[in-house]
Amino acid sequence: MHTTAGVGAIAREDWDALVGPDNFYNSHRWLHALELAHGSDTVVTTTTGDGVLLGAMPTWPGEAGAPGLFCPPDLFPGLAGTWPGDWLWLGARRSVYNELLCVRGPLRDRALAALLHGARTVARSRGAAGVIMPYLAAADARDLARAHPRATVLLHDADATMDLPAGGFAEHLAGMPQGDRTRRRAELRAFERAGTRVEWRALTGATSRVAADLITQNRARHGGTADPRWMRRSFAAQRRCGVLDQAVGHFGIRDGRPVAVTVCYTHHDRLYARYYGFDYRNAEPACEYFVLAYCAPLDYAAVHNLHRYRLAVSAWDVKARRGATLSPLAAVVLALGHDVCSPQRAAVFNHEVARQWQGRLAGRPRALGRGWDDWAAQPPSAS
Repeated sequence: MHTTAGVGAIAREDWDALVGPDNFYNSHRWLHALELAHGSDTVVTTTTGDGVLLGAMPTWPGEAGAPGLFCPPDLFPGLAGTWPGDWLWLGARRSVYNELLCVRGPLRDRALAALLHGARTVARSRGAAGVIMPYLAAADARDLARAHPRATVLLHDADATMDLPAGGFAEHLAGMPQGDRTRRRAELRAFERAGTRVEWRALTGATSRVAADLITQNRARHGGTADPRWMRRSFAAQRRCGVLDQAVGHFGIRDGRPVAVTVCYTHHDRLYARYYGFDYRNAEPACEYFVLAYCAPLDYAAVHNLHRYRLAVSAWDVKARRGATLSPLAAVVLALGHDVCSPQRAAVFNHEVARQWQGRLAGRPRALGRGWDDWAAQPPSAS
């Protein structure tokens, strides 16, 4: 087991050999861009065999208890009393979808045990309460939990994806229930009445500055910074690492100028939605978000032979109504010196969370991805 400060010291081709099509946010270029843009407090644990990289695990210090997507009491509200101190977070910084960067086959379990041991060593050196790897695909969560007898798997969210038809949005729309079709057509009519049209643009220097301003306005509207330099710095780092070459801006053009954008990234045969922005200072929204996030990318994917659209977490109801499938996401938690909860309590917790998601999507059974039934199986009584 070895540790390095960031991914820059690790050969990109070795790292990316472990990155699958659904794991863009753990790709070398994406992680390196984050480090360049925002400073590197990332420590990466790695394990090798015969000179070959078998596994890698980025770690980051979290957000000092700030509420939200990376706060244990918010992730696991039914276990709110079990989260003392700061934790070391595993996976890509602020990523809401992680897959394990590890070989498959007979060496996998040994490699995962080495990576988890390395992460625990980093946590101890920082005085952390333990390690958490959140937003893991369910099968990967179970694989990682096998690496330590006290590791606990906790279900906590759902990942939204869309399998993309060859005929783009028109084919997708034709397969929707009648009520959904009617509402989607109404959104398109509102978009068109406002005089907005769609353009796909690469994020060049000038275009990325426009996108950064639009994205900043949207973030400021939802409590984030109103300073566009943060987003401009992110795009500049992405350009330096080459990951911006994988980006496309789905722009809404009105009166000859961009008023909205959804920025997506391509990876293998996948399309990833990442940022949305709107010019709230100078325009009134007319369903641009829905068209640029859920219609235009499907047509782009059809032209470029992309097969899956990754929409991530949050706004699950909006995504389900537009044809997304939601699959379970879990975290692996390993405290230092104590157990987060008993295996029986974890089973009860996972059962309750799975049943909640099944209830939310009861009216849209097609939105339930595979795997929920495994979590919703009746657990033993909590102890």
